[in-house]
This record gives sequence, structure tokens and C-alpha cells, in this order.
Amino acid sequence: MARESDADGCAEPTFGRSWAGQYTVAMDQLQAHRHAQDVFQTVLANVAPDQFDLPTPCADWAVRDLADHIVDGNAWVQGLAGREPAPAPDDLADAVRASADAAHEVFSAPDGLTRMFELPFATMPGAGFVGMRASDVFTHAWDLAKATGQSTDLDPALAAEALEAARSRIQPAMRGPGRPFEAEQPCPEGRPIADQLAAFLGRDVS
Repeated sequence: MARESDADGCAEPTFGRSWAGQYTVAMDQLQAHRHAQDVFQTVLANVAPDQFDLPTPCADWAVRDLADHIVDGNAWVQGLAGREPAPAPDDLADAVRASADAAHEVFSAPDGLTRMFELPFATMPGAGFVGMRASDVFTHAWDLAKATGQSTDLDPALAAEALEAARSRIQPAMRGPGRPFEAEQPCPEGRPIADQLAAFLGRDVS
């Protein structure tokens, strides 16, 4: 599966006003990451066995691929921190949960928010990377909910933070074919904030 460093055809926002971090209180950063991981796991727990091959809003990815992407992303965090990810459990839900816990341990370590992470496109402190990861996981929770017919009204507080961040940093030049983001899509008034976020990122929320 593609990691966050790859072009996956499914763009994600970053929590907060910049990659340098999204909250003024360190614990809030960690809580956002933990909540995003929990939201994804909750949506995944409600996926029926016959839904894992359904397509998702992410081009070329089925539901199972999307969950694998989250596992890969969490393993990526561990690798960048110099940790060897443990073998993933055979059960997909267990694999997502275990990888989420391991990634969270990286960010909640004493130096988790201050150490520098060498990403393919930038070098940033954990305080920024944790926000990017929280955003990725939360946005894919929306993709998963949409693909499997679940409610997309996911954690309004996290959705609002991600939407504010996306609006502040995504410029018109970043949208279009071959670019990180698709064109913004319409979102009817009154829809959940998570839907507004998805539409801003180019997802069809109809």
C-alpha cells in the first residue's frame, strides 16, 4: 500500500494552521491523534464482512485497501522513529488497533513532539507530524464511512479543526490533475462538518 509519502490519489488535510503543529497545548495534539485513530476503528468495527471489497472515495482502493493504508501509515511513523514495527495481526481490525497504539506511543514518548522527522517532502517536528497523521486517519475514516453506508457525521470538533487547517493552507495551485488535491466539490448547507471537510478536499459528498 502507498504510504503518506506517496501520491495516493486521495488528499488529506493537516490539523492546525501549519505543519509545525495545530494546538498550543501538547496534550491536545496527542488527544487529536488518539481520537482520530479511535474514530477510524469505530467505523471499521461497523463494516460488514461482505463490504471489504467495496470501492471507496480513494481511487483504486477498496475498503480493505483503505484499512491496510492506515496500518501502513502507522508503521511508517514507527519506522521514522527508528522502531521496528511488530508483525501485524491477521485480523484486520486487530492490525489497525495494534498499529494505532504503536504509532501513538511514538508521539506520546517524552521526545515525541519535539524530535524531528525526516519526511520525503519536509523535515518537521513531531508536533507537526502528529497533526498530519491525525488528519490522514480522520479523513480516511470519512472515506470508510462513506464507502460502507455509515453516518459521515464524525467527531465534529476534529472535523472543524481539520477544515480550518485545510482552508488556510490549500491554495488553488495545489488542485487539479496531477496535483495533491482535486477541485473542491459542492456541499449542501447544513451537512455535517466532516462532509464539508471532505467536499473541500475534493470528495463527492452527495
